[in-house]
Amino acid sequence: DSLSSGQMSLPRDLTLALGKYSMGGGNKKGLYAGLSELFSIAGGPSKWVPKAPAIAERSTGHTMGFHADLMAEINKVERKAQDAFAIRSHNNATKAREHIRSEIVPVKTSEGVVKDDNLIRSKINPAKVAKLKPAFRKAERHGTVNAASSSALTDGASAVLLMSEEKAKALGYPTDVVCKAYVKTAVEPYPQLLLAPAVAIPKCLEKAGLTLDDIDVFEIHEAFSAQVLATLKVLESKEFARVFLGKSEPVGSIPMNKINLCGGSIAIGHPFAATGGRLVTTAANLLRRTGKRYALLSICAAGGIGGVMIIERRSA
Repeated sequence: DSLSSGQMSLPRDLTLALGKYSMGGGNKKGLYAGLSELFSIAGGPSKWVPKAPAIAERSTGHTMGFHADLMAEINKVERKAQDAFAIRSHNNATKAREHIRSEIVPVKTSEGVVKDDNLIRSKINPAKVAKLKPAFRKAERHGTVNAASSSALTDGASAVLLMSEEKAKALGYPTDVVCKAYVKTAVEPYPQLLLAPAVAIPKCLEKAGLTLDDIDVFEIHEAFSAQVLATLKVLESKEFARVFLGKSEPVGSIPMNKINLCGGSIAIGHPFAATGGRLVTTAANLLRRTGKRYALLSICAAGGIGGVMIIERRSA
């Protein structure tokens, strides 16, 4: 995923008009009739200016940061807690720098070799973070999410090999880490666009025959501090369990000392197409280093979608 050379999108009315013109037969109606139809949908050329890339949800028209702000407001996640979680991400990533480096394949470029994530701030200043203005809604409109508590859009790539145990052994790959269970869910995109993992987590645990207490390591994608903390809050909520899960009791609490021990997307960055692979890699290596057994991976996505996977480290 390369956000530094991201494509600029055309206005939606123009893309619809062009699609109808080229695929819907407009180009066969004659020049005047076809173009008249195109202009009636697309408007005049002044409305055709390409738009800079924005992390916006097509179904709601709002940015993901706007939705993270709503989640913070709805679930009463305070600005101070969001800032503290963001600082924690950088601190954890700084401590785990050597482990993170070991998971990177160096890439040669015309400017040298890229072998490190260059977003991690080893000396992040809490006082400066506290002074940052809200990035998506003004403070008087309950805006709390800021640049520091949001994941940065970065370039990156990842790869994960998934195969049968028989094939892995035949090719000489380790077979100690396996996919125990995975679940994808979705919620109504407005207002809590990024909440679907909270629905997927209990379903995945049930599918694996496990409880929250059985999980040793949690790798939760940090789109925003607000999104992670809101997810943790609703898992402890009876009301959420009743409305979203049809259960009478909450899912439970996840100890912070099990979450993102090597930092997360806020510190490392979030190349959209690569973050999932990074979560799998980091979680598998953590299980190997610590000798623990289960890791739960969680990621939110556009469209109100959430994905959760549980991986297991088995004894040789």
